Amino acid sequence: MPEISEKSRLRLKKPLGKLFKSVRELKLSKAKHRIISIGDMITLELLDAGIRPHLAVFDFKCKRKKLSNNGISKLRKAFPRQKRYRNPAGTVSDQLISDASLLIKKGGAVRIIGEEDLTALAFIRKAGKRDLVLYGQPNKGMVLVKANKKILKKIDEFLFGK
Repeated sequence: MPEISEKSRLRLKKPLGKLFKSVRELKLSKAKHRIISIGDMITLELLDAGIRPHLAVFDFKCKRKKLSNNGISKLRKAFPRQKRYRNPAGTVSDQLISDASLLIKKGGAVRIIGEEDLTALAFIRKAGKRDLVLYGQPNKGMVLVKANKKILKKIDEFLFGK
């Protein structure tokens, strides 16, 4: 299980893609793109804007605190079936890395038992040409990532030290 070093975690504080303050700033075309949302608040904001992500990844927490009952209810209603994965803090589980392509292909929801913050790396790494990955940037907004060779190289460095 790749544990992300403290140095890499500091580097990850810089967005891997374009930073937006809110969903309203995004120009998302569901016909052109499949949206992969990483994080409870991002997923809830998309749902509130009438956008259902192709794949949603969440842990029923926001900034390491339990999500409100209302937030949990919204996520459960939007995604009644959730695949569950364990992912300890500061890591990306081998199982998640291995299953990311299939999870993206099938869509739906992934509930992380543990911490979902770094799981974005696994999903960006396996995202296809029409996939957009959205993840939260604490106290700043959301980051939109479209995978390219440069980003994939960075992610492999974070995950595998390559």
